[in-house]
Amino acid sequence: METSMANAMVTRVLRGVNFFTRSKVPPRPSAAVVSQAVVNELEPDLPEEQESPQKDQKKPKETINDVADTLPKAETVASAVTSSNSEAAQPSYFGYLAGVFSSVVQSPVATKEPEQKVKVLPKKVSRTDVMARTTALIRKVNLAESTSSRLLRTEEMSRHLMEYPATRATIAENRPLMQKLKNQMRFSNDPALRAESRQCLSLCGQNAPLLGQGVRILTIDGGGTRGMMGLEVLGAIEKASGGKKIAELFDHVVGVSTGAIIAVLLADKQLTVKECTEIYMDISQKLFNQGRFSGVSGLLRNHSYYNTAMWVDILKQVIGENIRVLDSARREGAPKLSIISCIVNAPQLQPYVFRNYEHAPGYDSYHRGGCQHFLWQAIQASAAAPGYFEEVTLGSVLHQDGGVLANNPAAIGMHETKLIWPDEQLQCLVSVGNGRSISELELTSTRKSTRLQDKISKIVDSATDTELVNISMGDLIQPGRYYRLNPYMSYQYTLDEIDPDKLAQMRHDAKLYVRRNRKKIEAATEQLMKEPTLLQQLQRKSAELQKDYLPWQRN
Repeated sequence: METSMANAMVTRVLRGVNFFTRSKVPPRPSAAVVSQAVVNELEPDLPEEQESPQKDQKKPKETINDVADTLPKAETVASAVTSSNSEAAQPSYFGYLAGVFSSVVQSPVATKEPEQKVKVLPKKVSRTDVMARTTALIRKVNLAESTSSRLLRTEEMSRHLMEYPATRATIAENRPLMQKLKNQMRFSNDPALRAESRQCLSLCGQNAPLLGQGVRILTIDGGGTRGMMGLEVLGAIEKASGGKKIAELFDHVVGVSTGAIIAVLLADKQLTVKECTEIYMDISQKLFNQGRFSGVSGLLRNHSYYNTAMWVDILKQVIGENIRVLDSARREGAPKLSIISCIVNAPQLQPYVFRNYEHAPGYDSYHRGGCQHFLWQAIQASAAAPGYFEEVTLGSVLHQDGGVLANNPAAIGMHETKLIWPDEQLQCLVSVGNGRSISELELTSTRKSTRLQDKISKIVDSATDTELVNISMGDLIQPGRYYRLNPYMSYQYTLDEIDPDKLAQMRHDAKLYVRRNRKKIEAATEQLMKEPTLLQQLQRKSAELQKDYLPWQRN
């Protein structure tokens, strides 16, 4: 039975081989010779001590895999056939037979896998270990006596809060620690210790008392080189205030895209508007003065018309390479700073807020954000306009120009401010735009359909629109506390406009707007400069004393 099965199997296989190799293969040997050779190989002679199997014992059926595994190599089968066949020079068919079976039951071919970059995963720390470290740091700060020891322990606490922001709830609840940090900030003779204590308190969500009747907010839109129009408006506010810097007039400054650059120069660097304008225009001339060929090649290569590496170098030179967003919190009287970008590797576009502060426990923001990045990275992410610059990857988050989602950041600024000072009222919100075109309200066409190019253009316009947010803010905020200052443009200036004639016309448009809206600007400045009443001062002092001297909660 086994012999007949082998004969049938070999015959079928050889027929298939003969079909594909008919023109190249000589006449095959007889089936009897083939079957006998295969049977001899499949059933080798047993040694004498093993030649007594029971005759009626049934052997298990062999599968094609079993047959293939027991087949001899091609050279062995060929030699067996050659010895039984008189035509020694004739090529053997058993080489084909072995090849067919090896192709049917073939082991996977080892292919070289493409090299993959090894991603180093950060070491995960358990919650128990984090809490144990937090408790130990609290004890060390409370026990520190000398100035150097206090500075060292406070720095360790700040680094711990930046690495594990969730621990601020435990730290802020420790009244002795909070009181010690405040005393270090107020009474220490060491400027470094005062600055470090101020930063640590900011990471815990602790804020200094306001200097006005309420919260004063400045938001600056995006718009490329049209930012010089917004700077003209801010210069008018600075002049109307008697020469006070913008950083002295506002408690919270929010910027997106080109507004982020202006916000950092005015709030973090504490420059005057004139100094800011000079630096801003110098950056624009260096960055956007590029040939068309290199721009197109960059656009095709990495979706960036302008040189992103040059942009990063300029930012590092102007802003500083090792300055973090949080560092401005070390300076007394520095306003809160928010820089808005757009997260593009999430299921939906969402804003990301680079902050120089942290919210108090229980007042978490709806928007993702952080304070651990470098300041130049925050600006680059906020101004990474699609097609103009490359996207920015920070950790696991992919950033794009914040103007794609929130070109007018007034609403985000209000949300963040309400969480920073939940018990304070709004004193004034100044929203500065960087130019809007004078568009016709009448329909320009009677067509019942639009071209694809027009549809895409209108979608982009709607995504970067700033006036819908303006309308909502005007409806929700009490009159006399919200001022939208957005100059009109006599020409549709591009984001990368550096033509001297058009820049001069742009400046002329902004100056014309300032002259026509002088009373509005003066009213906004007057509202900004209102000082707190005596009752407000007493209420704030009472609230601060209650936080400092109520019975301590020990952990």
